[in-house]
Amino acid sequence: MATRPPVSTADNDHLSKAFSGARLVPERYRGTDRFLDVVQWNLEWFGASKSRLRDQNRFQLIFEILEALNADLFVFQEVVGRTEAQPGAMDPIAEALTTANAGDYRVEYSIAGGEQRIAMMWDRDYVRSKISPEDLFPRGTHRTADGKDAFATRAPLYAYFAVREDAIEPGGGTKTFDFQILGVHLKAMAEGHPQRLKSAEVLTGWLTDEASKTDSDAVILGDWNAPPDDACWKPFHDLEQAPGGEVVFRRINDPSDYSYLWLRNRSDQFLSRIDLTAMTLSSFRQVEGEAARVVLWQPVEETLARAGGWKSAQAVRLLKRIKEEVSDHLPVISRFYWTDGRDEDQ
Repeated sequence: MATRPPVSTADNDHLSKAFSGARLVPERYRGTDRFLDVVQWNLEWFGASKSRLRDQNRFQLIFEILEALNADLFVFQEVVGRTEAQPGAMDPIAEALTTANAGDYRVEYSIAGGEQRIAMMWDRDYVRSKISPEDLFPRGTHRTADGKDAFATRAPLYAYFAVREDAIEPGGGTKTFDFQILGVHLKAMAEGHPQRLKSAEVLTGWLTDEASKTDSDAVILGDWNAPPDDACWKPFHDLEQAPGGEVVFRRINDPSDYSYLWLRNRSDQFLSRIDLTAMTLSSFRQVEGEAARVVLWQPVEETLARAGGWKSAQAVRLLKRIKEEVSDHLPVISRFYWTDGRDEDQ
């Protein structure tokens, strides 16, 4: 059996090519392996029984989008997991990406969540899992005052990874960057405020008490189901504003941006940026720019440029098509750069 040749991250850096025109990728990093791309994306019932007909067409579209994004690590929400009887919804995608030489992808799923599970898919050419991904805070571990599960039975999925850096240490060998990742899919809708607030209390406690015990950075990301300024995230706001700021949250989630494609009450207003990221300060020092950025499709940008906004009939038709054919969420990209202490943006 032939061995698949290793894939260079620099050779497959499609995002640098796409974003460099907007000056989102510093020139000194283009064409190098000195970065890690993490993409989060809610795929809206992908692989679920209610989506079987829709998925016949969605599979190819999602594969092509993920191949174009070519991230080192993907964190998905609302996907069907693996069982003894059948593969998970992302297993054929991972196989197709590997066959296409996009990388050597492996995928694992949360146990909880039914047909709305969390999944992580990573490129083993570049990212190594130090532990098998596992559920945190199983059902009933944390409840609101009225007895509801803080995480709406969708337990967060935790993993611990190591990434090869491009720099070589003076004594020989390759440097690595270790980080913890926690994928979340929190309670939706206005009535979910108490559960989101409780989950925020649990998550900030985990960041400060548990994640800090490991000598590595920690990142929480996924579908939070409320914008970054919402009052339910007070525990994160308080941590961010505390002296020495242990985490960053609002600073890296632009509330004027949008990732959720839903028109509220038929009034052409978006419940917009709900796919969010929180991370420790040490991680933030390795992030270029001020925000985890939403990946906006080129047809969307072109339509908005022509129409001037989402209130036009043309834009609304495009929105409806994206929701029906792909997902009601857009992917969000976070890129981490390796710095050597001399870079001004470390």
